[in-house]
Amino acid sequence: MKHVVLGLLAAGPAHGYELRRRYDELFADAGGEVNIGQIYVTLGRLERDGLVAHTTESGGDRRDRKVYRLTAPGTAALHEWLSAPSDPPLVKPDVLLRLVAARLAAPLLPDVDPRTVITDHRQRCLEALRELDRQAARTAAGSVSGLLVQATALHLQAELRWLEACQQQLTQIEFKTSWKGDGDE
Repeated sequence: MKHVVLGLLAAGPAHGYELRRRYDELFADAGGEVNIGQIYVTLGRLERDGLVAHTTESGGDRRDRKVYRLTAPGTAALHEWLSAPSDPPLVKPDVLLRLVAARLAAPLLPDVDPRTVITDHRQRCLEALRELDRQAARTAAGSVSGLLVQATALHLQAELRWLEACQQQLTQIEFKTSWKGDGDE
């Protein structure tokens, strides 16, 4: 959230609710609403770290409000983050660990089947794709939310292809369990 807030402030000084409005305009159509408390907690940390500073703006008949702006170190931190390479997406280790554990546990838990792990995860991916289709219908073409929906759909499609490969290879994978039973004799 830190870098997102810095990016939102790069568009110009703003108070917390203005930052939330900017965020929601970009991401809310894709289901990415943000809690205003999260914005203010992030602003507090950024200010503590010297990445943003605030001035108090008179609210007239309303409460005064803090208007935040990037500092030079904040601009540098944003530049550094934007210039750094992103981490490549990796397989969700949870799914792979469940598959391996289900395969290893088969003798002990005969009702646990790795194919069920695959089937259940595939079903969740398909449900998520259906929800993305509904979101895409509500999302403006060429918007940031549209890009987010598209990226998520492509990741889910890749996950489904990977699950298919798992299904095909699961019976071929040999698990070396020479350690199993050691010392039980």
